[in-house]
Amino acid sequence: MVRRTPRPVLVGASLLCGLIVGGPQAASAASQTSVVAVSASVSQSCTIGTAAIAFLPYDPVNANATVADDQTGDITIRCTKGISGITIDLGNGAHSTGQQRRMVNLASSGIFLNYEVYKETGRTSVWGAGDGGSLRSGSDLDGTGSVVAVTMYGRIPPGQLSALAGTYTDTLVSTINF
Repeated sequence: MVRRTPRPVLVGASLLCGLIVGGPQAASAASQTSVVAVSASVSQSCTIGTAAIAFLPYDPVNANATVADDQTGDITIRCTKGISGITIDLGNGAHSTGQQRRMVNLASSGIFLNYEVYKETGRTSVWGAGDGGSLRSGSDLDGTGSVVAVTMYGRIPPGQLSALAGTYTDTLVSTINF
């Protein structure tokens, strides 16, 4: 009788090899894709604010007998980037007459002090279409998204001897057009 040597059984390795090579597959999920459209619009907008023109005490007899009282104030604007053709107008004021802006004496409503607001430091171009002047315009007003300060140049002419001592006020409306 011939004796055979039993072959080693590699059950674990065969099973492992079967699982790796051709064993059961993991279930895969189906998928689909879609495109999501995203949109927005940016509107044109501006804001406007002001800082007062605060004149020094006016002295028509001495200090301002021949010298005007010149002071400045600021209008601040902020507009959406890319807006151009922006203009700023100043109203005539609450007490104007014809094309002359005037402040009223708070204690005596019939007494006025003439003044004017200009677009530039030389004070030759009146600012305000209704006051015989024109709108303030220019590429320096174009929208940048940042705050832009625009100077108003105020002047009380010298020698207004009819002015009574006291406090004088007026209000101007500033309007931005874009």
